Amino acid sequence: MIIPRAPAAEEQRSADAPSGLAAAACAEATRRREPVLLSDSRPSQILDALQLYRRARRAGHAVVYWEQPSRGAVLVAVGGVRSLTPRGEQRFAQAADAWRALVAGAVANCPEDLVAIGGFAFEAGGTRAAHWSAFGDAALVVPELLYRCDGGGARLVRNVTVRPGESPGDVAVRAAPPPWLRAASPPEPSPGQPACAVRQDPSAPDRWDAAVRALTAEIDAGRVEKVVLAREVVLDAPGEIDEAAALARLRAGYPDCTVFAVHRGGATLIGATPERLVRVDGRRVRVSCLAGSARRGAAPEDDAAIGAALLADGKERREHQLVVRMIAGALTPLCRDIDVPPEPVLMRMPNVQHLSTPVEGTLAGDVGVLALVERLHPTPAVGGLPRGAALRLLRRWESFDRGWYAGPVGWVDARGDGEFAVAIRSALLRGREARLFAGCGIVAGSDPRREYEESSLKLRPMLWALNQA
Repeated sequence: MIIPRAPAAEEQRSADAPSGLAAAACAEATRRREPVLLSDSRPSQILDALQLYRRARRAGHAVVYWEQPSRGAVLVAVGGVRSLTPRGEQRFAQAADAWRALVAGAVANCPEDLVAIGGFAFEAGGTRAAHWSAFGDAALVVPELLYRCDGGGARLVRNVTVRPGESPGDVAVRAAPPPWLRAASPPEPSPGQPACAVRQDPSAPDRWDAAVRALTAEIDAGRVEKVVLAREVVLDAPGEIDEAAALARLRAGYPDCTVFAVHRGGATLIGATPERLVRVDGRRVRVSCLAGSARRGAAPEDDAAIGAALLADGKERREHQLVVRMIAGALTPLCRDIDVPPEPVLMRMPNVQHLSTPVEGTLAGDVGVLALVERLHPTPAVGGLPRGAALRLLRRWESFDRGWYAGPVGWVDARGDGEFAVAIRSALLRGREARLFAGCGIVAGSDPRREYEESSLKLRPMLWALNQA
């Protein structure tokens, strides 16, 4: 049940009183004889998202942080009133079905602000390493409180479970902003923190060399076209790692990326990813094809020369085209039109530049973002091609549990619109420990030394965020 949004002045007057929305939710819960979800979205003053994150974490809440600094778009999701945690190979479809059922019975005044946010593991099933145990195969959470800011202004959303027999007054009290939201601001995130030290690098150059050579042999034999091999580097910090300080550095240093943090069970997946998996806005779908990398140059002319060489590199172009081919093939049956540029462009990050092809289309039917996530993940940019053969080789040659690394992280709203990014350029933080991840596409002609250097380049954003480099 969607309740039309009240005028702003009326919303302000009713902020501390039983509202029509609460009464409607109580009536719906009584009619259905089961709990229903109330989602109350109201205009908000512009808040500092990092201060909100820090304040909520200090109050003991799990938080999901999602920001695209250059777009001025941010979501900070605090706590959870409902959690969707499907398991197994059907987790995307199960999440989509559970979400549709939940929102069908919800009472909301703004469907685009009724959001489930979280992510999915790179692969479903199997025994998780201890540090990933709280994340599972998937977790999409409807937060107790959502702060959202974009070009349309800022909103504060309170989500509440309403049970049969509750009064509108009781519901309105529970839906009021929590006390910690008005508490004194915590200290600003520190500009840096003590440098971490490398404890473990299971993919040291000799092991990496052997893995790349084995994978190129599989490629030369025609059993696979591409495999994205990843590394895990474990760091120790002298004290507990300051998540907010790391986020502050990432959003300042990588404004064109999606900066994210997902906290679950004492661990936080954090990163700044340049790669959008998919965005759905009405019938419009947008996907980022990102593959092929090179370093940045110190001087403008050097940088331009490196970019030109990347655009002309046959090996990098082949790797990139595999991604474009797969994504265009996955979207074409669902779209009445699709735009695939014939040539890639350069996407320049502070430390690395990539070949990028933005693909857009208009969906022919009612296809939600979760269905597209299922169709696209994992792309050849993070898994390989053919998908099944590449994943089997990864399980053999990677010496660590990817968990949610390179999995989809993002959000979906009550209309089925939303956006998911690929959780690369990321790290898992637990107390004083940080596990950093980076991967490289192995194709015909891949050189182990060059790929190892590329992976080291991709570790730099998180090393820099943790003040280690």
